[in-house]
Amino acid sequence: MKLIWLCSLLLMASCSRHKPAPVIDARYKNNNSAQPLSKQNKYDARYLTVNKGDTLYSIGFSHNLDYKYLARINNIPVPYTIYPGQKLRLKANKASFKNSTVQTHPVSPKKVHKNRNLKTKNNITKKHLPVKKQVQIATVNPKPTNKPEVKTKPVLSPTVTPNANSKWVWPVKGKIISTFSASDELRKGINISTNIGKPVHASNHGVVVYSGDGLLGYGELVIIKHSNNLLSAYAHNSSRLVKEGVKVAQGQVIAKSGKGSNGVGLLHFEIRKNGKPVNPLNYLSKK
Repeated sequence: MKLIWLCSLLLMASCSRHKPAPVIDARYKNNNSAQPLSKQNKYDARYLTVNKGDTLYSIGFSHNLDYKYLARINNIPVPYTIYPGQKLRLKANKASFKNSTVQTHPVSPKKVHKNRNLKTKNNITKKHLPVKKQVQIATVNPKPTNKPEVKTKPVLSPTVTPNANSKWVWPVKGKIISTFSASDELRKGINISTNIGKPVHASNHGVVVYSGDGLLGYGELVIIKHSNNLLSAYAHNSSRLVKEGVKVAQGQVIAKSGKGSNGVGLLHFEIRKNGKPVNPLNYLSKK
């Protein structure tokens, strides 16, 4: 009996010395990791997937890139049409980008002479050529048909009105409550205080290249192209009054002003040159 009681005491003592095994969360890489695995995966900033409503201009605007640069590295011709689900490169591949440029070289006199000989051989009459060569010539240079040519209309890119002014007008009247700063990512333009619902005017002649609400932090946004290098943006509107592809004149009403995240009525206004934000006060007329 005493033996059974002693064994029981030893068993209880051994259990009290062992702590339960720790439960490791599978979402974490190791015990020293402070973030789940899903948070540790690096975002590949070299590519972007096009969403519905995106334009090449809005993508370039949101990434501080020139739309012409995006078109060049992705081989997108005028009028810069993109499609939802399309994968775009945001950074140029140096090797492929270098090879994509067309280089011309002077033609040596020997090469010109050889080309002339080839041209002379191709102009030999068919009756002096073997049958096989006659077939090749017929394939390369087919006889013209009497069918009328079907002329397709070229797809034209939006053009800017030729009388664009060098002086820009203010999009709304009001006090500047936030100025531009080249070193601050949160101050890419200026904020102008105004009452909600006031008319927003185009600062210069141009073409609307984006009208939507797909850019994070800009709300209802209108972007106007004034030249190949200059764009202007009008953000946090309560409503947009123009569509993409529409020509607008300087001073034309393009939107109604809205409010910022703090509820204060304002218009956020930016000017981009070659994709980079610049100080709008260097372009707007002096009050």
